[in-house]
Amino acid sequence: MAELTDQEQTHREMTLRVIDEMWNGRNYDVVDEVYDPLSESHAFSEPEGIVGAQAVKDWAKKYHDAFSDFHTEPHDVTARDDVVYGRYHLTGTHDGTLRSARGDIPATNQTIDTWGLFELRFEGGLVVEEWNSTDIMTMMRQLGVAPE
Repeated sequence: MAELTDQEQTHREMTLRVIDEMWNGRNYDVVDEVYDPLSESHAFSEPEGIVGAQAVKDWAKKYHDAFSDFHTEPHDVTARDDVVYGRYHLTGTHDGTLRSARGDIPATNQTIDTWGLFELRFEGGLVVEEWNSTDIMTMMRQLGVAPE
């Protein structure tokens, strides 16, 4: 695989920073530094969409409220042109209510261990669009709220 350009490396590092600081460290302020104020994020768990930096923070906080030990481990993160993409391993203990457009899920005290894919597109040095696909069905089965 070809070496990353300086811009690609910067975008990759910014993406890893969001994973480390926001998703794992609960530092929501990093979103203001990395995301465009009008960014659009797309995730199966959010059928209405996630528009704006504050909505990204709220999206992360929703999972932090539901999983006190929420953790995501990035894998195979790379960049090409203005896009960063990769996989992640997601774990946590469901010890809080998971708010959902399809109905809230009270704490089950079950653990999740699943995976996902992400893609972030940058313009002007900021994330303007994000696609996120977590294996929600596996997660719901592990929580005991979906059939095996």
